[in-house]
Amino acid sequence: MINIKSTKLLFLYRTFLFKFTKFKTDKEELKNIVNALNKKNKKERYTYIYEETIEALNKYYKDDFCDFQNNQCIAQRKSGSKKINGCCRFCPIVTDKGCPSENISCKLIYCKTSIQNFKLLKLWNVKITKCLSPGRQLILRGNFFITKDEFIKDLYDGTFIFPFRTIKRELKRTLKK
Repeated sequence: MINIKSTKLLFLYRTFLFKFTKFKTDKEELKNIVNALNKKNKKERYTYIYEETIEALNKYYKDDFCDFQNNQCIAQRKSGSKKINGCCRFCPIVTDKGCPSENISCKLIYCKTSIQNFKLLKLWNVKITKCLSPGRQLILRGNFFITKDEFIKDLYDGTFIFPFRTIKRELKRTLKK
């Protein structure tokens, strides 16, 4: 059993060398990292990291970041635009009631108008994301307009397949129009 005291060696703990190792910690802020490292099934680990990251983003932005009123975000109201649903108007899965899938990448899109009201949370400030490799952290930042299941599948398959799957999704959306 290895006691984790900081996030410095996470790059090493993620490797196959520690596949059968149990981790523990005394620090409360590292508990979710230890829980993620103790999940030896990759899909379960990525699901856990995804859910914890969404929870951290929701907790930080507990108020509505885009300040929606009558289906218009703050930027659309200030500009006098007739468009609705904010930047999500490009999203193929958004409904009249909002987004059916909480997507990490979409939650990290910040427009100039809404950032005037908030101090931004950067992805690297969410400690649980340090359990992912740099390539998978890129997937967290650039995987827009998809469901949770698709997102986790992209994390699982990794950075080699991710660009091809993204291109395929974009081609499907373009051809539907």
